[in-house]
Amino acid sequence: MAEKPVEVVLKEKKIYQITNPRFVQAPPDISIKQAIDLMQGNRSGYIIIAKDKKVVGIFTETDVVRKILDHDVDWSSPVSMFMTKDPAVLTPNDSVGKAISLMGKHRFYHIPLVDEKNELTNVLSVRTLIRFLAEFYPTEVYNLPPNPAQVMETPEGG
Repeated sequence: MAEKPVEVVLKEKKIYQITNPRFVQAPPDISIKQAIDLMQGNRSGYIIIAKDKKVVGIFTETDVVRKILDHDVDWSSPVSMFMTKDPAVLTPNDSVGKAISLMGKHRFYHIPLVDEKNELTNVLSVRTLIRFLAEFYPTEVYNLPPNPAQVMETPEGG
């Protein structure tokens, strides 16, 4: 049986089939200090901010760098003052291709996943997508250092 082309797999494969059940969430009233401690403790680049199981925001390393570092910020302020409000969400039944498109278009590294009640169920990270995509190109991905005889069919290997 021939393997399906990657384009077909990306349309058919659902997000829930590749996600990790572990994700980091917190309520909007935790302090910036608590949020950063939570991110560090979980070795995470994000926290999904949820209230009553509904996604109200996402707090990421990018928010820390752009809105907190080098600013006179009270570390006891609620994270809700600095989070990205109402982030884009997907469902676990959306395709991996749709997730890649959304992440690429908006430069997202994490997308909250919600169910039919719009309640938080999981998170899809760019790291998960990279691992998934690497399965299609194991020789190219794991061939480190690069094979000097390898010839790419298109410019820049894309």
